[in-house]
Order: sequence, then C-alpha cells, then structure tokens
Amino acid sequence: MLALELDGTAVKGFMGKLLREDIFDAFEVRAVEILTANRITIEGALETSPSDENENESDKKSGFTTWAALRPLVYEIIKLSQKPKLIKLVCSHKEPGAVDANAAALFLNLSYENDGVTFTTATAQRQFVLDKSLDSAWDDWVRGFFAKIGLGVRDRV
Repeated sequence: MLALELDGTAVKGFMGKLLREDIFDAFEVRAVEILTANRITIEGALETSPSDENENESDKKSGFTTWAALRPLVYEIIKLSQKPKLIKLVCSHKEPGAVDANAAALFLNLSYENDGVTFTTATAQRQFVLDKSLDSAWDDWVRGFFAKIGLGVRDRV
C-alpha cells in the first residue's frame, strides 16, 4: 500500500482539475462521499436493466460507472453547497489485468480533508500469493500516472 499526500499549495488547483477536467475520467468509481452541511454518499455500482441503452458498453461490463460520468454531478453538489469538510473518492483501474495478470482490482483512494489531499492504494488478487509484486506494480503505475498528469506528490509520513 502506498500513502501519498499533495503539497498544500497545490490542493486548490488539483481539486479544480479533479472536478472540472478529465484527469481521473478513465477510473471507475466505487464510492464518493461528500460532507458539507449534509453527508452525501454516491455508490458507483451501476443499476442496469436490459433496456438501459444510454450506458457506455464498457461501463456495463465492469458494473461500475466512470468518474467521467459522475464528475458533473459531484461538481454541482460541491458548487451548490458550502465548502466541503470532506470528500472521499474510491476509484479503481478499469483494466487491472493490464497492470498485473494477478490483479482482480486495483484501488486508488483520494481523501480531501482539512484543506489537504491524501492518496492511498490497495489491491485485490485473483490468486493468493505471498509476494508483494502486485502491490509494487500498482504503486509504480500510480506514481507514473501522477507524474504523467503533472501532479507533485510526496510520501505521507
């Protein structure tokens, strides 16, 4: 598991990009929690029926919606509320097998609280193994992703 934090001076800019730009759009969303005057929880699991024709085919396959689909809703909730005390976003990689063949799920958790942003990673394996190669592969992928989008993070102590 990797634990990272965003430099305090970059928080406002990052949150703006997270809510208005496509930097996290490829991730699936497992859950969103927003705390302002009220606590709002959004589950990312899709409720589909055979008549759902507006959903993206890849979303239906995974069973979870993408951040691209939920981002406008979350943005409106935050825009219409007082400044959030807390935002938690539990994301997962859409194609975990592309990172490691033993990956059943790869999680990237974001937490905004007390004007700071932290990230943690977690993995779920298809088959139990004692080594930490899946964790290492996912942590490396996340660090590379953050570098690619120009997000300066540091290890959280």
